[in-house]
Amino acid sequence: MKKITLMLCAAGALLASACSKEPQPPLEATTIDKVCTEAFGPFYDERKYVKYHRVSFTGFLATPKSAMISDTMFVDVHEKPNRAGALVRASFRVGSGKNRVEKLKNGYKESDLKIGSNSGADLGNGSKVVIEGAVSPGGVPGKWLDGCYVRVESVEKAN
Repeated sequence: MKKITLMLCAAGALLASACSKEPQPPLEATTIDKVCTEAFGPFYDERKYVKYHRVSFTGFLATPKSAMISDTMFVDVHEKPNRAGALVRASFRVGSGKNRVEKLKNGYKESDLKIGSNSGADLGNGSKVVIEGAVSPGGVPGKWLDGCYVRVESVEKAN
């Protein structure tokens, strides 16, 4: 009976340690024109697991010209107002609330873009924002620069 109890305790401890959340890599402040460069490409940790850089950058939101929407949606983020300068696509979760984008309806206009910031403020097309998130390589192995985007963890209105 003691052996069974010890084995169950050991198994429980092992499962609890396996479920603990690993610390995320630190945020790296950068500029929007450097996000999708080799400097922020995927890398391997000491256990040979693929990791992604977490970045923070400032840009201007722009309603996408076309949108495929599932549980996420890409929003264009430009370096300068009025779609000028470098472009990075930001992947937001769809829904209402913090750090989420409201689903666009058919025939949407630029003014229909609505995103809830981390502090609860409403953001829209043309808003200057600070985005924090993980740089994703996209879906084509070996061609990650072509499909690079940022998975948004947090978005705030910038000054």
